[in-house]
Amino acid sequence: MSNMDLFVTSTLYMLLESEPSLFSADQMGGYAVTALFTLTNLVVAYIAISLLFKKLLLPVINKRQEQINASVDEAAKAEEEAKKHEETSKQSIEEARVQASEILENARENAEKQADIIKEKANSDAADILNRAESDAKRMKRVALEEMKDEISDLAVVIAGKVIGEVVDEYKLKELSTKYTNEVLGNEVNEIG
Repeated sequence: MSNMDLFVTSTLYMLLESEPSLFSADQMGGYAVTALFTLTNLVVAYIAISLLFKKLLLPVINKRQEQINASVDEAAKAEEEAKKHEETSKQSIEEARVQASEILENARENAEKQADIIKEKANSDAADILNRAESDAKRMKRVALEEMKDEISDLAVVIAGKVIGEVVDEYKLKELSTKYTNEVLGNEVNEIG
């Protein structure tokens, strides 16, 4: 061994002898006292915390739990009420839709009935107007024919008087003219009527 090794070994040996060992009786007594003191502190801390928890925190926690339970119950009631309102609303909406469709159908039917009545009235009025117009036209035609008959008779008498001269009597000419004109115009009026 070298001098250096010998020096290190001797120094270590001295150090070990001068300090007590980790497992000496003095050291073990210190460990036991520390363990007992730590255990006592833990028990006292546990008791203090548990008393503090029971007297101060537990009522607060219980009160908060009651509030939470009450809120949950209120929310459940509100949800149930909302569902009832939703069902009622859906039913009301459906009834309103049915009523609206019935109203529309009734309005459509009434409008069709009114339209039919108006058409019938218009057709009837138009037929009445046409009938009146036709009868007025026939009447006016008869009147015109009567006027023409008189004018033709007078004209025929004048023409016959000029053509035949004085051979035939004017009264006789007028009578013949009227007879012939009546026959022609009578046939015409019968065709109109």
